[in-house]
Amino acid sequence: MWDSNPLISGMANGNPSPKAGERALNATSVKCPSCASNIFYEPELGGMMCRNCGNVYDPDTMEPRGSFGISKEHDYTGDSDISEDDKKRHEIVCNSCGAALVADENTMSTMCPFCGSPALITKRMSREFKPDYIVPFKIDKERAHSIFREWLDERKYTPRGFRKKCRLAKMTALYVPFWLLDCCVNTEMSGTGKVNGIPNEISSKIRYYVKGVPFDASINIANKLMTAVEPFDYSGMVRFENKYLQGFYANKYDQIPTEMTDRIMKRMEKYSASANELVARKYPGYESRLEKDYTFLSEISIKYCLLPVWFITVEFGGEQYQFAVNGQTGEASGQVPTSEGADLYDRIMSKIKNKAALPVPMYVFAAIAVLLWLITMDSLKPVTLFKTAVVIALSVTEVAIIAFYVLLFVLKSLHNHFSSRKDKTAYEINDYDKEPDLETYFDPMRKSDIDIKEIPLPYAFLLAGRDGRI
Repeated sequence: MWDSNPLISGMANGNPSPKAGERALNATSVKCPSCASNIFYEPELGGMMCRNCGNVYDPDTMEPRGSFGISKEHDYTGDSDISEDDKKRHEIVCNSCGAALVADENTMSTMCPFCGSPALITKRMSREFKPDYIVPFKIDKERAHSIFREWLDERKYTPRGFRKKCRLAKMTALYVPFWLLDCCVNTEMSGTGKVNGIPNEISSKIRYYVKGVPFDASINIANKLMTAVEPFDYSGMVRFENKYLQGFYANKYDQIPTEMTDRIMKRMEKYSASANELVARKYPGYESRLEKDYTFLSEISIKYCLLPVWFITVEFGGEQYQFAVNGQTGEASGQVPTSEGADLYDRIMSKIKNKAALPVPMYVFAAIAVLLWLITMDSLKPVTLFKTAVVIALSVTEVAIIAFYVLLFVLKSLHNHFSSRKDKTAYEINDYDKEPDLETYFDPMRKSDIDIKEIPLPYAFLLAGRDGRI
């Protein structure tokens, strides 16, 4: 039974929903049933969304599908408005990159953790600070340094001098703002495949639930870096209290969920993509009709949570590289530059594997051999300096081409016997780790469904032979 495996019953392929959003919708004629603000069709969601309260509705029935809405932090306009908790905090703003950090009154900084600039301004809180939840740090600075060193030592193709640039004293304990998404993912797929040798139209509908999918809300940190250090253990998540911020910095969110719908849907669609493979395995010759695939979210809810990260920015060769260590689990990641030697090696091995450039020296070798034969057949007498020079030059070229092929053979042999890259380039090895798959955030406590319909294509039976094969 497909429902017996939560991943099988829970995964589906998703693609951006049809461009129904392009149909003419007058914003002034459609209002949010909740707050009466203008409401808009969001193609990524396949639904109507209010950008004021964040509520999402079915575009046909206007039934609610959940909400991307949050309790927004309001701006402080005067001392009388500021809360007692925020009076005990201050805001640190970088004049260089614009990053804003929140810290308690006893925690100061001399350097921006994102760009390394010392041009920092400390001021009173300009915006309310009230996360819903927080996952406290479990890993101290010494352990974070050790984890990062071990992780960096595994990157074997970095430029000379890069490791010396990684000054661990600059590593900062930072609470990063995240939106945690719970929702139901609904996917409809279409394709063609054979059932008992007969071509069929295969239509499938899949519904599954995810819980706690994190999306970082800081524009100063690479999204890929934050997904690479996932997952966090939410069993350690608690209601936010001031005591957890003492001695630490917290980044303020720059994006709200209603501004991140495209990014959210792309991740949901990645999770759903494996369902196409499941359907394809079930039907020989299965071909997906991507233009008919459709995905939308329902039962949407959002939580605002601070997650712990040890963070460091390294400047090398005029570029900035960000690295992070999960402050709870110790997962480390980042994007490390590759050395010129490793890049050259990858290009050579790519040529060897593709064999695209290998015939050219062989053709040259053959042409020179024919030319030498013609010269010697014509005899070198009378011996002239020009003829001698031509013969020597052609002979040296022949030897060089032979050496070229011998070198390629040696490199290929060494690569096959000693390389630990397993067909990965140095860039791929030094790139960010992959984000967790659906299994990490799949909610097994809620029932997932899959419904597949098989409809024989027109004239299929006429094309079938007596044995039922096409």
